[in-house]
Amino acid sequence: MPNHNGYRFLIFTTIAVLLWLPATNVDGFPNGVGDIEGGCQCHGDSNSETSIALSGLPEKFVSSTNYSLKIEISNQMIEPNPESAQGGFRIVLEGGTLFFENETGHLIDDGWTHKESSNQQRMWNLTWTSPSDNTTMSKFILHGNAVNGNQLSNGDNWDVIEIYVPGEQNFDPIPNSSIIKHELELFDRAMLTLGLIALVYICIRMVKD
Repeated sequence: MPNHNGYRFLIFTTIAVLLWLPATNVDGFPNGVGDIEGGCQCHGDSNSETSIALSGLPEKFVSSTNYSLKIEISNQMIEPNPESAQGGFRIVLEGGTLFFENETGHLIDDGWTHKESSNQQRMWNLTWTSPSDNTTMSKFILHGNAVNGNQLSNGDNWDVIEIYVPGEQNFDPIPNSSIIKHELELFDRAMLTLGLIALVYICIRMVKD
């Protein structure tokens, strides 16, 4: 005689695992984030409602010159909480050097990110020293997240921009600045697929019995 109670238990267990799985990857990082695989999954989903701006960059840089820059993150759907974290960033630079005002940023895994002491804001000032070779082209990849301050991942949204700045003597075509979209990490996709296959198999067994 088929054990329907056992099958039901397996189905509920599988569904619970599938619902719980994304939560295993969403712990926040108030002191900044290191190397990013698949985006800022510790802060919810990628969402174009989060606007990222990096102002102060020249159309073409002069070699070994300091440029005052500003990172600004905004999201009209996520009101900043003055009593908690409001936002964060990670910027990866190819070409030149970065310095953050009042030590609001620090270097982790070859990329600059906010500190816990500077995450109660959505604007950061920094200085970029351009490369000494003005025949090169610099590349900025900037992740930014808007945070609601509830200490959880839900309700937070991030996005990312990519910007290229050539030197005065660089005449190569400039790649289009783009917003990079991310999918679930390979592990998450594999686990989700396996879970769904198991669920379908159990349902088929129940129908046959």
